[in-house]
Amino acid sequence: MTSKTIYEGFVGLHFQNGKLLGVLPQGKYRFWSRGHDILSIDLRPVHELIGGQEVSTKDGAGLRVSLLITYRIVDPLLYYRSGEVTPVFIQGGLTAKTSQQVHFLVQTALRQWTSDRTFVEAFDNRGDLAAAILPVIAEGAKEFGIEVESLRSLDFSMVGSLRAAYSDLLKTKIEGETALARARNESATLRNLLNTAKLVREHPGLLELRVLSSGQRPKVTFVVGNQSAQTQAAAVEPDEA
Repeated sequence: MTSKTIYEGFVGLHFQNGKLLGVLPQGKYRFWSRGHDILSIDLRPVHELIGGQEVSTKDGAGLRVSLLITYRIVDPLLYYRSGEVTPVFIQGGLTAKTSQQVHFLVQTALRQWTSDRTFVEAFDNRGDLAAAILPVIAEGAKEFGIEVESLRSLDFSMVGSLRAAYSDLLKTKIEGETALARARNESATLRNLLNTAKLVREHPGLLELRVLSSGQRPKVTFVVGNQSAQTQAAAVEPDEA
């Protein structure tokens, strides 16, 4: 008698003497005859990072794209018979050795999307990449008993000399916008000064109001003529008589 256990989140492909008999749900099984094996298939969602994919656009620009795909097996029999999984005996047990068909589907769809677009088109529409190629990948994955749940773009960048050239272009653009903003500020300051000077010429009393509104005490200077100064000096001199 042999005993086999299929855990939660898995199903088991039941083999006897190498022949596939069917699919078993989770649980513990006892087999009284010999030659029984269980190949566990994980039905839980798989999150796979497909990173660093270097692709070319229609005009030859190089791009590096990273994607995160989430999928799960929905048809274990189709998954097995499509060649997606191979039974391998490791340390006396049966282990599933999976292939990379989902990975290849993503690579193919990504290269098709970029090769149909110029660099400018691809870069401007990079936010639509995942949504655009998801239906193609999902349709292809059905042939292997796989359901694709989501696809997200994590990285979309340029490579090689194009990246350096774009950095220089962006730097020049930012410097130009900075210089333009500085010139606008200086122009606005000059206009304000010109308007202030015009108001002061037309209304001299505004200057006095400005001083008073600032909270500073005005400085008053008395100008005394020479004759008045001599008269005041004579008035204070002592009588010699």
